[in-house]
Amino acid sequence: MQDIAKFQTIALEAAKIGGKILKKFFSRSLDFRLKKNAGIVTLADQLSEQKIISFLKSKFPTHEILAEESGLHHKKSSFRWIIDPLDGTTNFAHHIPFFCTSIALEQEHRIIVAAVYDPIHENMYSASLGKGAYCNQKKIHVSKTKHLNRSLLATGFAYQKGSILKKEMSHWLPFLEQSHGIRRSGSAVWDLCQVACGHFDGFWERGLQPWDMAAGKLLIEEAGGKVSCYRGTSLSIYNQEIIASNGLIHPKILKILESP
Repeated sequence: MQDIAKFQTIALEAAKIGGKILKKFFSRSLDFRLKKNAGIVTLADQLSEQKIISFLKSKFPTHEILAEESGLHHKKSSFRWIIDPLDGTTNFAHHIPFFCTSIALEQEHRIIVAAVYDPIHENMYSASLGKGAYCNQKKIHVSKTKHLNRSLLATGFAYQKGSILKKEMSHWLPFLEQSHGIRRSGSAVWDLCQVACGHFDGFWERGLQPWDMAAGKLLIEEAGGKVSCYRGTSLSIYNQEIIASNGLIHPKILKILESP
Protein backbone atom coordinates (compact mmCIF):
# COMPACT_ATOMS: atom_id res chain seq x y z
CA MET A 1 0.00 0.00 0.00
CA GLN A 2 1.30 3.40 -0.90
CA ASP A 3 1.66 6.23 1.59
CA ILE A 4 -1.79 6.82 3.11
CA ALA A 5 -0.62 10.07 4.69
CA LYS A 6 0.05 11.49 1.23
CA PHE A 7 -3.38 10.40 -0.01
CA GLN A 8 -5.00 11.94 3.06
CA THR A 9 -3.29 15.28 2.49
CA ILE A 10 -4.48 15.36 -1.13
CA ALA A 11 -8.03 14.35 -0.14
CA LEU A 12 -8.23 17.20 2.39
CA GLU A 13 -6.99 19.69 -0.17
CA ALA A 14 -9.45 18.41 -2.80
CA ALA A 15 -12.37 18.70 -0.39
CA LYS A 16 -11.42 22.28 0.42
CA ILE A 17 -11.12 23.15 -3.28
CA GLY A 18 -14.68 21.95 -3.84
CA GLY A 19 -16.00 23.50 -0.66
CA LYS A 20 -14.64 26.94 -1.48
CA ILE A 21 -16.60 26.93 -4.73
CA LEU A 22 -19.79 25.97 -2.90
CA LYS A 23 -19.32 28.74 -0.35
CA LYS A 24 -18.77 31.26 -3.14
CA PHE A 25 -22.06 30.33 -4.82
CA PHE A 26 -24.13 29.77 -1.68
CA SER A 27 -25.35 33.34 -1.19
CA ARG A 28 -26.33 33.79 -4.84
CA SER A 29 -29.69 33.26 -6.48
CA LEU A 30 -29.30 29.82 -8.04
CA ASP A 31 -30.62 28.17 -11.16
CA PHE A 32 -30.96 24.40 -10.96
CA ARG A 33 -32.30 21.63 -13.14
CA LEU A 34 -33.90 18.27 -12.40
CA LYS A 35 -31.94 15.11 -13.09
CA LYS A 36 -33.53 11.96 -14.47
CA ASN A 37 -33.75 10.39 -11.01
CA ALA A 38 -35.65 13.47 -9.73
CA GLY A 39 -32.63 14.92 -7.94
CA ILE A 40 -31.39 18.38 -8.77
CA VAL A 41 -28.08 19.75 -9.97
CA THR A 42 -26.67 23.28 -9.87
CA LEU A 43 -23.80 25.01 -11.60
CA ALA A 44 -21.96 24.86 -8.27
CA ASP A 45 -22.13 21.02 -8.31
CA GLN A 46 -20.59 20.94 -11.75
CA LEU A 47 -17.86 23.50 -11.15
CA SER A 48 -16.90 21.95 -7.83
CA GLU A 49 -16.62 18.52 -9.42
CA GLN A 50 -14.60 19.81 -12.36
CA LYS A 51 -12.07 21.52 -10.08
CA ILE A 52 -11.75 18.49 -7.81
CA ILE A 53 -11.24 16.11 -10.72
CA SER A 54 -8.70 18.38 -12.37
CA PHE A 55 -6.75 18.60 -9.12
CA LEU A 56 -6.79 14.85 -8.47
CA LYS A 57 -5.78 14.05 -12.04
CA SER A 58 -2.82 16.41 -11.71
CA LYS A 59 -1.66 14.48 -8.63
CA PHE A 60 -2.58 10.92 -9.62
CA PRO A 61 -3.09 10.71 -13.40
CA THR A 62 -3.33 6.90 -13.41
CA HIS A 63 -6.06 6.63 -10.75
CA GLU A 64 -9.72 5.96 -11.50
CA ILE A 65 -12.29 8.57 -10.55
CA LEU A 66 -15.98 8.00 -9.85
CA ALA A 67 -17.89 11.27 -9.51
CA GLU A 68 -21.58 12.00 -9.06
CA GLU A 69 -22.10 14.28 -12.04
CA SER A 70 -19.66 12.88 -14.61
CA GLY A 71 -19.57 9.19 -13.70
CA LEU A 72 -16.59 6.87 -14.02
CA HIS A 73 -13.29 8.07 -15.41
CA HIS A 74 -11.87 4.63 -16.16
CA LYS A 75 -8.13 4.06 -15.83
CA LYS A 76 -8.05 0.35 -14.80
CA SER A 77 -6.30 1.26 -11.56
CA SER A 78 -6.52 -0.39 -8.15
CA PHE A 79 -7.12 3.11 -6.77
CA ARG A 80 -10.47 4.86 -7.22
CA TRP A 81 -11.32 8.36 -5.99
CA ILE A 82 -15.03 8.65 -5.16
CA ILE A 83 -16.36 12.21 -5.27
CA ASP A 84 -19.55 13.94 -4.25
CA PRO A 85 -18.93 17.60 -5.09
CA LEU A 86 -22.08 18.72 -3.27
CA ASP A 87 -24.00 16.42 -0.96
CA GLY A 88 -27.14 18.21 0.12
CA THR A 89 -27.89 19.96 -3.18
CA THR A 90 -31.55 20.61 -2.32
CA ASN A 91 -30.47 22.34 0.90
CA PHE A 92 -27.90 24.32 -1.05
CA ALA A 93 -30.40 25.41 -3.70
CA HIS A 94 -32.80 26.63 -0.99
CA HIS A 95 -30.04 28.40 0.99
CA ILE A 96 -30.11 25.95 3.90
CA PRO A 97 -26.54 25.75 5.27
CA PHE A 98 -26.19 21.98 5.61
CA PHE A 99 -24.20 20.47 2.75
CA CYS A 100 -20.71 19.05 2.19
CA THR A 101 -18.07 18.11 -0.29
CA SER A 102 -17.09 14.46 0.09
CA ILE A 103 -13.91 12.71 -1.10
CA ALA A 104 -12.92 9.08 -0.52
CA LEU A 105 -10.18 6.87 -1.88
CA GLU A 106 -10.90 3.20 -2.48
CA GLN A 107 -8.14 0.65 -2.97
CA GLU A 108 -9.16 -2.86 -4.03
CA HIS A 109 -12.66 -2.53 -2.53
CA ARG A 110 -11.49 -0.94 0.75
CA ILE A 111 -11.94 2.72 1.60
CA ILE A 112 -8.57 3.90 2.88
CA VAL A 113 -8.99 7.68 3.04
CA ALA A 114 -11.93 10.02 3.66
CA ALA A 115 -12.36 13.79 3.74
CA VAL A 116 -15.69 15.60 4.16
CA TYR A 117 -15.75 19.40 4.22
CA ASP A 118 -18.64 21.51 5.50
CA PRO A 119 -17.62 24.93 4.13
CA ILE A 120 -20.27 27.02 5.88
CA HIS A 121 -19.34 25.86 9.38
CA GLU A 122 -15.70 25.25 8.35
CA ASN A 123 -15.70 21.68 9.67
CA MET A 124 -13.34 19.19 8.07
CA TYR A 125 -14.03 15.55 8.88
CA SER A 126 -11.22 13.15 8.02
CA ALA A 127 -10.15 9.55 8.43
CA SER A 128 -7.56 7.16 7.14
CA LEU A 129 -7.53 3.40 7.53
CA GLY A 130 -6.28 2.36 10.96
CA LYS A 131 -5.54 5.94 12.04
CA GLY A 132 -8.81 7.08 13.62
CA ALA A 133 -11.35 9.75 12.67
CA TYR A 134 -11.12 13.49 13.22
CA CYS A 135 -13.04 16.76 13.00
CA ASN A 136 -10.73 19.73 12.52
CA GLN A 137 -7.81 17.54 13.66
CA LYS A 138 -9.54 16.64 16.94
CA LYS A 139 -10.21 12.94 17.37
CA ILE A 140 -13.87 11.94 17.30
CA HIS A 141 -15.75 8.92 18.62
CA VAL A 142 -19.23 7.48 18.26
CA SER A 143 -21.62 7.76 21.19
CA LYS A 144 -21.90 5.31 24.08
CA THR A 145 -25.70 5.18 24.06
CA LYS A 146 -26.75 1.60 24.79
CA HIS A 147 -30.51 1.84 24.55
CA LEU A 148 -32.67 2.81 21.57
CA ASN A 149 -35.08 4.67 23.86
CA ARG A 150 -32.25 7.08 24.73
CA SER A 151 -30.97 7.51 21.19
CA LEU A 152 -31.24 10.27 18.61
CA LEU A 153 -31.48 8.91 15.09
CA ALA A 154 -31.21 10.29 11.57
CA THR A 155 -32.42 9.15 8.18
CA GLY A 156 -33.06 10.28 4.63
CA PHE A 157 -35.33 9.38 1.74
CA ALA A 158 -34.64 8.35 -1.83
CA TYR A 159 -35.86 10.73 -4.51
CA GLN A 160 -38.13 8.03 -5.91
CA LYS A 161 -41.74 8.26 -4.77
CA GLY A 162 -44.63 5.76 -4.81
CA SER A 163 -44.28 2.37 -3.13
CA ILE A 164 -40.61 2.93 -2.25
CA LEU A 165 -41.47 6.04 -0.25
CA LYS A 166 -44.38 4.29 1.48
CA LYS A 167 -42.09 1.46 2.54
CA GLU A 168 -39.57 3.89 3.96
CA MET A 169 -42.23 5.86 5.82
CA SER A 170 -43.45 2.66 7.49
CA HIS A 171 -40.27 2.59 9.58
CA TRP A 172 -40.72 6.08 10.99
CA LEU A 173 -43.41 5.27 13.54
CA PRO A 174 -41.56 2.46 15.39
CA PHE A 175 -38.35 4.50 15.44
CA LEU A 176 -40.21 7.56 16.73
CA GLU A 177 -41.91 5.50 19.41
CA GLN A 178 -38.66 3.91 20.58
CA SER A 179 -36.17 6.81 20.42
CA HIS A 180 -35.70 10.43 21.45
CA GLY A 181 -36.45 11.43 17.88
CA ILE A 182 -35.44 11.35 14.23
CA ARG A 183 -33.64 14.04 12.26
CA ARG A 184 -33.45 14.42 8.49
CA SER A 185 -30.79 16.93 7.48
CA GLY A 186 -30.98 16.41 3.71
CA SER A 187 -27.33 15.37 3.44
CA ALA A 188 -26.43 11.71 4.00
CA VAL A 189 -22.73 12.47 4.26
CA TRP A 190 -23.34 15.15 6.90
CA ASP A 191 -25.56 12.74 8.86
CA LEU A 192 -22.88 10.05 8.78
CA CYS A 193 -20.34 12.55 10.07
CA GLN A 194 -22.65 13.32 12.99
CA VAL A 195 -22.85 9.61 13.83
CA ALA A 196 -19.04 9.49 13.79
CA CYS A 197 -18.95 12.50 16.13
CA GLY A 198 -21.44 10.94 18.54
CA HIS A 199 -24.16 13.54 17.96
CA PHE A 200 -26.47 11.00 16.33
CA ASP A 201 -26.53 7.44 17.62
CA GLY A 202 -27.71 5.83 14.38
CA PHE A 203 -28.61 6.44 10.75
CA TRP A 204 -30.32 4.44 8.01
CA GLU A 205 -31.18 5.12 4.38
CA ARG A 206 -31.91 3.34 1.10
CA GLY A 207 -31.40 4.60 -2.44
CA LEU A 208 -27.90 5.95 -1.85
CA GLN A 209 -25.00 5.98 -4.29
CA PRO A 210 -21.34 5.12 -3.60
CA TRP A 211 -20.38 8.79 -3.28
CA ASP A 212 -23.07 9.23 -0.58
CA MET A 213 -21.55 6.53 1.64
CA ALA A 214 -17.86 6.04 0.89
CA ALA A 215 -16.32 8.71 3.11
CA GLY A 216 -18.91 8.30 5.87
CA LYS A 217 -18.33 4.54 6.06
CA LEU A 218 -14.66 4.97 6.91
CA LEU A 219 -15.31 7.87 9.29
CA ILE A 220 -17.76 5.81 11.34
CA GLU A 221 -15.61 2.70 11.42
CA GLU A 222 -12.53 4.68 12.45
CA ALA A 223 -14.61 6.47 15.11
CA GLY A 224 -15.48 3.09 16.64
CA GLY A 225 -18.92 2.60 15.08
CA LYS A 226 -20.49 0.01 12.85
CA VAL A 227 -21.92 0.00 9.33
CA SER A 228 -23.90 -2.70 7.56
CA CYS A 229 -26.54 -3.29 4.94
CA TYR A 230 -30.19 -3.75 5.98
CA ARG A 231 -29.67 -7.50 6.41
CA GLY A 232 -26.86 -6.91 8.86
CA THR A 233 -24.18 -8.24 6.51
CA SER A 234 -21.03 -6.41 5.44
CA LEU A 235 -21.64 -3.10 3.73
CA SER A 236 -20.81 -2.53 0.09
CA ILE A 237 -21.01 1.11 -0.92
CA TYR A 238 -22.39 -0.10 -4.27
CA ASN A 239 -25.53 -1.71 -2.81
CA GLN A 240 -27.51 1.52 -2.25
CA GLU A 241 -28.31 1.11 1.44
CA ILE A 242 -26.66 1.65 4.79
CA ILE A 243 -27.22 1.31 8.50
CA ALA A 244 -24.66 3.20 10.57
CA SER A 245 -24.54 3.36 14.34
CA ASN A 246 -22.41 3.44 17.46
CA GLY A 247 -22.56 -0.37 17.29
CA LEU A 248 -24.38 -0.69 20.60
CA ILE A 249 -27.85 -0.04 19.18
CA HIS A 250 -27.17 -1.66 15.81
CA PRO A 251 -29.13 -4.88 16.51
CA LYS A 252 -32.17 -2.86 17.56
CA ILE A 253 -32.11 -0.79 14.35
CA LEU A 254 -31.77 -3.96 12.31
CA LYS A 255 -34.74 -5.55 14.05
CA ILE A 256 -37.04 -2.65 13.14
CA LEU A 257 -35.85 -2.47 9.54
CA GLU A 258 -36.28 -6.22 9.09
CA SER A 259 -39.92 -6.09 10.20
CA PRO A 260 -42.57 -6.09 7.41
